[in-house]
Amino acid sequence: MPPLNTSPILSVVPNLETTSPETEVTTRVFAWCSTWSSVNGAFLTEQLRMIAMDGPVRMVTDFGHRVSVSVSFEAYAAFWSHLLSETFSEWSLMIDSPIDLVIGNNRASASFHARLQGTKHDGRRASQRQHMQHVFGLTDGNWRLEMEQMTVSPEGTCL
Repeated sequence: MPPLNTSPILSVVPNLETTSPETEVTTRVFAWCSTWSSVNGAFLTEQLRMIAMDGPVRMVTDFGHRVSVSVSFEAYAAFWSHLLSETFSEWSLMIDSPIDLVIGNNRASASFHARLQGTKHDGRRASQRQHMQHVFGLTDGNWRLEMEQMTVSPEGTCL
């Protein structure tokens, strides 16, 4: 039996197998979704920052009766942190459809539906379904969110 390889590189890099771009982008979408679950009524800004592209980002939210556009991560995080904490005491977001991916030329597009749900400050539960469109760019070997478009379902918004 050959001896175990104790190379330092194997101890630093636990999985030398490569993953497909589809798996990497899908993982990023689920990581993005997990940042939308509050912890003690707070928006997880720093976790979301690790997913978003450095520099300008384009974020559009269509509530049906109004539209919010953010061109920087700071503006986006400030908008959502205020809106969510003003509306809910706790909240979460769940993906509730398959994720459709298109990948090519160091860009990836992910399209899916999600449900935002939470407990309002008066104890009532509320939820809304929304369609999400994400565009990721491959930068330094990592897929980072460059653009997000969210459209609230016509059935109504809780925000």
